[in-house]
Amino acid sequence: MWGWIAFLGGTSALLLWMSRAQPFPEIGSRWAWVMLCFAGVLTMSTNSPRITSEETPVVFAGCMGALGVMIGAIHDRRNQDVILAPFAGMWFVAATVSILTEGWSGYSTTEQWFGFFVATTVVLLELFLFWKGLVIGVQGRSWSQAALRQLDRGLIDGERGAISMFEKSWSVDESWLDAMSHSALIRIHEYNGNQSAAQKHRNQLERLGGENIVEGAWLSKIDACLTRLGKRDSEEE
Repeated sequence: MWGWIAFLGGTSALLLWMSRAQPFPEIGSRWAWVMLCFAGVLTMSTNSPRITSEETPVVFAGCMGALGVMIGAIHDRRNQDVILAPFAGMWFVAATVSILTEGWSGYSTTEQWFGFFVATTVVLLELFLFWKGLVIGVQGRSWSQAALRQLDRGLIDGERGAISMFEKSWSVDESWLDAMSHSALIRIHEYNGNQSAAQKHRNQLERLGGENIVEGAWLSKIDACLTRLGKRDSEEE
């Protein structure tokens, strides 16, 4: 039991810490808090007069892991989060291996080979999730989406502000994404009155082909956010 408590608590704490560096930190942090709470419940259950079944953490970790992998894959597909799936995969792999090894000595040779195949498959899938999520890392599109959300909320400056996120929204293979980021930063810096920074991004945008290569819908969205933010500031004054 204590092994599961340490494993679930440790991986959840690490997920919570790493989620802070994600464009959408709330995705991973929610799952981390759920698993931390469960680890806390398991810890309290060790002092309970009623013995907690040894299968409880295995079943919970397996179910949450499988669900987390699926939801994490959806968020990865949407360019919103890349760390939920790998961490949920760890919970699923641990539960799967625990279930397979529980009665290993009683399995027939065929069942042992099948169990070995299943364990190898889930471990290889977990390695793929780690490679895709933690080695490749966050894509520029993710930061662009998060930056637009922050701008829509009126959060411009700071570590989690739109400027900081747009400055991370670059791609070696997708120059159009660079152009979108530069065009957004030009408008934001002009809104803040920082003409030197705006000119810097304007020069870089010209090297990519100018504002003509940026979709009008994107520019309209940025302008609409800044216009709404300007009206709100004037009303507060």
